[in-house]
Amino acid sequence: MKKGLSFLLLVFVFIAGCAKMTEEKRARNAQEYYREAVNAYANKDYGDAAWSFNEALKYMDYLTPEQIENAKFLLGKSYYYDGNYVNAVVALEDYIFYYPKLSRTEEAYYLLIDSYIKVSPDPYRDQEYTWKAIDKAKEFLSKFPKSSFAQKVQGLIDTAYRKIAQYELNIAEFYENYGYTYSAALRYREVLINFPGQVNEPEVAYRYIMCLLTTDRQVNIEKEKMESLIREAKDKLEEARSEEEKKAAQKRLSFLESEVKRWEEIGKKALEEAKEALAKYREVYGETLYYRKLKELAKEKGWKS
Repeated sequence: MKKGLSFLLLVFVFIAGCAKMTEEKRARNAQEYYREAVNAYANKDYGDAAWSFNEALKYMDYLTPEQIENAKFLLGKSYYYDGNYVNAVVALEDYIFYYPKLSRTEEAYYLLIDSYIKVSPDPYRDQEYTWKAIDKAKEFLSKFPKSSFAQKVQGLIDTAYRKIAQYELNIAEFYENYGYTYSAALRYREVLINFPGQVNEPEVAYRYIMCLLTTDRQVNIEKEKMESLIREAKDKLEEARSEEEKKAAQKRLSFLESEVKRWEEIGKKALEEAKEALAKYREVYGETLYYRKLKELAKEKGWKS
């Protein structure tokens, strides 16, 4: 019995000794990784620095509060300077969350905003991250209006808006190229309203008015669709057996016929809008080459000079 107890006591002492060594090793690892990370960052080895900072932060309990703050900040910067913008976003968001009022938080915001812009895809794809960059930039300016980074952040906002404006222009051009000229005109108009100074305004205004003048292209496309569906609806009305089926077919037929009339009205209103816009174009930009092209197109549409 005594031998059994002695054995258990030896096992307990051994485990306790290992645990003590493990704690010492964890503390040693924390400081070694932290030191390696700081040295790598100082030598601009940003990939190695990021790796070592991550390792050091695994032993966060063995770092001082100052070391933790510094490790989180330099981790975000290491990812940023290494071109790893996705991880930079994660690390910088984390830093700002835990240290919202430190002086270095202002720089973290700037790097975060720029990382969001760099992560966002080209203007041919969704601009969710570009909008996030703008939201973060506005948040920054509201918190730190007198920051030394304020001017740089404003520059990033301009960059972000130009990118989104180009995305909207790409959509408008897509509609225009496929004959959906009225939809294109609406997009061009929104760009002019929402992104002044971020696009070539005389050219965008030209395309806006041109698409209004050629709205009949989309009107014809939509009417052809409706007329095909109207023929189908009439066939179903003739084939309907019950009163309920007849009512449903008649309701669909009435809707489709109203859609034809709606598109005809859109065509008329588009031409009226084009006349007003063309007069405004001349007033703002003068009788440029774009203006003369629009006047020629207007004549083709039967306008009197």
